[in-house]
Amino acid sequence: MIVSSDGALTAVECKLEANPEKRRMVIGQVIDYASAISADGFDRFVGAWHARGGADLVASLTPEALGELRSRIESGTIGLCLAVDRIDNDLRRLVEYLNQVTQDRISVTALQLGYARHADLEILIPTTYGGEIAAAKATHAGSSRTERWSLDSFVGAVEQEPDQRFLARVLELLGADDETTEGHASLWFGARPGGGLFFHLLGLRYPPFQLWINAAGSLTIAGNWQNFPKLTGHAGFAELARFLGQDENGPARFVPVAGIDPDELWVIAQRAARAINA
Repeated sequence: MIVSSDGALTAVECKLEANPEKRRMVIGQVIDYASAISADGFDRFVGAWHARGGADLVASLTPEALGELRSRIESGTIGLCLAVDRIDNDLRRLVEYLNQVTQDRISVTALQLGYARHADLEILIPTTYGGEIAAAKATHAGSSRTERWSLDSFVGAVEQEPDQRFLARVLELLGADDETTEGHASLWFGARPGGGLFFHLLGLRYPPFQLWINAAGSLTIAGNWQNFPKLTGHAGFAELARFLGQDENGPARFVPVAGIDPDELWVIAQRAARAINA
């Protein structure tokens, strides 16, 4: 897996030409990986990334890039790279076809790593195919890149009256939350439709929770104990996790806000914000 500095995500699968099933296997497996990542969601991906020794995504990426990564995982916008020891005509045909039938922001490329040896010196010689096609798609996508939520657009997208009341109250509480210490922007907006609205309570860097509008149009909430590797499983999330019926050491699931008291949530979330930002 490759995460670029702007939050783009690419799945890479390797196969040798000697493998008679190389073409259909490499295509099938890399698509299977991408679909599994999208189905598992952002939190599971970040956990698996760091379990494998991946670099700290929070330290390496800007908040905007993290939001882009989340949006791409949730929308299934994952690039595909087929790494082989020889790119033949059949593989070129497959790369061309997949670029034609996938979204503009999904790049499909092949990487050939030819092998050469002289005495004790071993060399891998890289050659790529499909990069020009993917670049043309990316240029086309640049003019129609996914918009980010604004406060007005997020509020306007909440359709159910109980959800509207809940959102109005937490925004009111946020407006009265003037105990700022670091002066961080109080809200951060993810890409629409897959991104969420992150609440930076007390002007602190790490937001304890986020709101998200699910596919059914319901307003949901999730804690952020899996979003920031430095804070994964942080004890400061424990009270908030219990309040949401979860465990700060497990996945952070989105749950409907229906039935949640926004005032009680706010008090608990303030305590969480102070603890995780200490």
